[in-house]
Amino acid sequence: MVYRQSDLWYFGDYSGNLPGNNYSLVLNTVIVLLLAQIALSTEPLFDTVKGRVFLNSTLNFIEVFFIADYIGKLANTWAHYEYSFKGFIKGFLSKYGVVDILIVLVLVTEYFPNDSFVVIGIYIFKSLLSIYFSSFQRVLKRIYFILTDSPAYTFFPLALLSIVTYLMAFFIYLIEKNNDVEHFGSIVRAFWFSIVTMTTIGYGDITPTTSLGKVIAISFGIIGIVCVALLTANIIESNNKFNELESTSGTSEH
Repeated sequence: MVYRQSDLWYFGDYSGNLPGNNYSLVLNTVIVLLLAQIALSTEPLFDTVKGRVFLNSTLNFIEVFFIADYIGKLANTWAHYEYSFKGFIKGFLSKYGVVDILIVLVLVTEYFPNDSFVVIGIYIFKSLLSIYFSSFQRVLKRIYFILTDSPAYTFFPLALLSIVTYLMAFFIYLIEKNNDVEHFGSIVRAFWFSIVTMTTIGYGDITPTTSLGKVIAISFGIIGIVCVALLTANIIESNNKFNELESTSGTSEH
């Protein structure tokens, strides 16, 4: 969690100063601790008396932290509005305030069987909300620029990749259909192998058994690497151009 000078909903001092990197580090550490608590709660080795005591103690600490965090944020926002009732309500009903009170309510009530999962879900929602209100429009503007800057250069590798992926599925189907009906018995079934090969993912769960099938897979895999590299290079070039234009625009404004 990173705070900006424009934020009102944060845990700082009552003069309105930002908490700085120290508190941000503490908050992020507690979130990592919560993720660790979730992971360890699924481990059978912790399904013992000592293990459950440790996990429950960890969750209790996290509960106390989030409650203190919420109270501090509410008090800080209230102080910003000079302790007026309107300011208190404004802080309580702010978009981030509502999300944080949900986290507190989840932790202090026994309604949910696994508080940790719900809190992480709410916190992810809060992070997405923060991204939306802070930089979402800028991200959309960047994506739009990349897509429209040089459409031919952007869509050509995608179109080529799509065509070659279909051709690979077609040829693998013809060659391997009698050897592996489950995975290559139709062009549709062969698409899974074709897609993971052409996109250079290569799970390795399905492989051709014939020599010709292996040669086809290697050949199309090389073509897939070229297509992905072209697409990546075009995106990076357009992104750099966007940064240059944005930098030039910012300089001219000053």
